[in-house]
Amino acid sequence: METQVNQSTGSKKRPLIIGLALIAIIAIGATAYAMFIDLSPRELYLKSELNTFKAMNESFEESFGDALALSEKQMEEAYKSEARVGVEMDPSMLGAGGMEAAMIGSILSNSEIKMTTQHDPKKEEGSADVALVLNNTDLVKAEFYQNNKQTALSVPAAYDKHVYFPNNKFGDVMRKFDPAYVGMEKLQNFFKAVEGDLSEEARDEAFEEFAKVYADSVKDENVTLKEDVDFKGEKLRQLTVSLSEKETKTLLINFIEKIENDEEIMNALAEQSALQGGFNFDMTSTAPMSEEDAKKEIEKMLTDAKKAINEDLEIPGGMKQVVIVDGDDKVVSRDLSMKLGAEGETIPMNYKAESWTKGDVTNSSWVLNAGPEGEALLVDVKMESEPKGDDGKKRDIKAKFEVNENGTTQGIGFHVKGEGTDKKSNWTVQLVPAGEAPMELPDMTIEIEHKADQNLDKDYANHDYKVTLVGNDPSMGDINVGLNIKTKTTFGDKLKFPELSEDKAVNVAEMSDAEMMGMMSEIQRNIEQFVGENAQMFQGL
Repeated sequence: METQVNQSTGSKKRPLIIGLALIAIIAIGATAYAMFIDLSPRELYLKSELNTFKAMNESFEESFGDALALSEKQMEEAYKSEARVGVEMDPSMLGAGGMEAAMIGSILSNSEIKMTTQHDPKKEEGSADVALVLNNTDLVKAEFYQNNKQTALSVPAAYDKHVYFPNNKFGDVMRKFDPAYVGMEKLQNFFKAVEGDLSEEARDEAFEEFAKVYADSVKDENVTLKEDVDFKGEKLRQLTVSLSEKETKTLLINFIEKIENDEEIMNALAEQSALQGGFNFDMTSTAPMSEEDAKKEIEKMLTDAKKAINEDLEIPGGMKQVVIVDGDDKVVSRDLSMKLGAEGETIPMNYKAESWTKGDVTNSSWVLNAGPEGEALLVDVKMESEPKGDDGKKRDIKAKFEVNENGTTQGIGFHVKGEGTDKKSNWTVQLVPAGEAPMELPDMTIEIEHKADQNLDKDYANHDYKVTLVGNDPSMGDINVGLNIKTKTTFGDKLKFPELSEDKAVNVAEMSDAEMMGMMSEIQRNIEQFVGENAQMFQGL
């Protein structure tokens, strides 16, 4: 790997550089939506990118079609979803703990967490509650409810009424508890933000638009063709796509301007980032912010990114990729390389991907090298896939992540094996050593079983998972503990949301200081009473 390093400068710009690099790599997946008759090298390249994307999309749909269809339906129709999570464990793991260990084991085996979500996307209204269930009885429960006007909370064990406030009074409510509060004044509707993701149709349209941006950026003179290149024993066509530094920077600017000018994408980004406090890279705050402020922050970030590309970003040599195309005009090999830098410091990057089929077995690999010599990052993923039964797949995936620091390569990897269909599958995951100085890893294996009964035409989806951790630890001995997760989603049922009437709820925004103190005192008494009534269980824990 060719390297040019100036360790003393430019370190603060690395996050920007890496981010721009990711944009560049993702850009390679874009392609023109057109078919050609007499294909020039450029036209063959764009057609091959399109065919490759379609094949990848079909494979993704095949693997995750049920999950995608369920998610899409939940964005459009009212539903109720219940998830129950229980613990299953080998009692011998608790050792000779006597009565206390026996009590813990009994509590774990007879308890579960129940989470229920209701959401009406048309009304932009929803609720989410979580309950600790012991011996099939709700021991303690908490509920969150929200619509475009109000937010309500309820913990029956602490207070017998819902406590609510208008969303536009959020700042006033916060100052009742902390007079120094200076954060957001209005609370966003979380359930509205959940449905703010782009629909599948909108995503396809957005991809098409971005594909056109990329296609328009690749000219005839950027692509050359070489016939009869050897690949896995076959003679195939090789296409070399070369963009100069100026052309690569123009491409990045065009992508950013496409985002800026697409109102639907900007609105979706603003809705999602508003709940996360915006793009908070320094992690100093995770408080929600207004959608308007989030959009302004995104606009500024995009403006700053364009300025940085034009004034600071250096791509000596531009971007070059070599792709090999099979007889079906699909990319079977890709080798992309560039150097990114600022203020004289360059970071080499290289991405290689291959996919080929022999008989029924498809082998794929993805390798990313990035970073200066002595600090390089390696991501290496290999997958072997073959049909299993009528609709099933069998996959074997090996991955490793390595970092070279001070001349020593440290890393970690994992090995995933599994087979099945979208109705029933079994997987195992193991951590494996990687690098010249591999990390000391525990002897652990995660086993995952999935069973599904989903029929969205009949308005239901049931999914059961069993996740088991099996292994051995020097301090604990043999380990065998699992989670049983059962989910049940139904559509078409009439949803039941809390009534925020005067006799069933209190508006905390309108409470006087005296009323607030009275409520807090009652909550404290109720909590103390609850703990006293369940002291034996808490002592066991």
